[in-house]
Amino acid sequence: MSALPLTAATAAAAAALAGVAATVLLLRRSFELVVVQGGSMEPTLRDGDRVLVRRTAVFRRGDVVVIPVPDGPRAPGDAPWLVKRVSGVAGDPAADGCPAVPAGHLAVLGDSPRSLDSRTFGTVPSRTALGVAVRRMARDGRPAQSLNRSGHRTTHGSRRTA
Repeated sequence: MSALPLTAATAAAAAALAGVAATVLLLRRSFELVVVQGGSMEPTLRDGDRVLVRRTAVFRRGDVVVIPVPDGPRAPGDAPWLVKRVSGVAGDPAADGCPAVPAGHLAVLGDSPRSLDSRTFGTVPSRTALGVAVRRMARDGRPAQSLNRSGHRTTHGSRRTA
């Protein structure tokens, strides 16, 4: 059996395919799709909404973040993640019924007044956060709305559970 000669077109196609594969791997490491469970982030996010989460270790007040559920009793089938808004970062004074924020921690609040958040469980270590929710996804998977720091949604054209 003889090998086929590598043409310039074949080499270019192979390079393009390798580039696409590398991009897909990078995006899978950088982003996560999370499904919102519950109404603690209403009206910004509703039960069943899907959000695109960018993995990061840098958080600012107003970011919508995905954090692990704090230790404590949980019913079987409950989500392992919570989606909340950062209300304070390290060094911020106490506010909204939360303690002062120590270094390496975040104070988080739900947008709904009836929310399990830092008023209940205190601050959370920022290193445990999955990342920042950057976009609410349409039900068909296309990007629907970006989530900016002010909490307002802006409309654009175009699994984990929390």
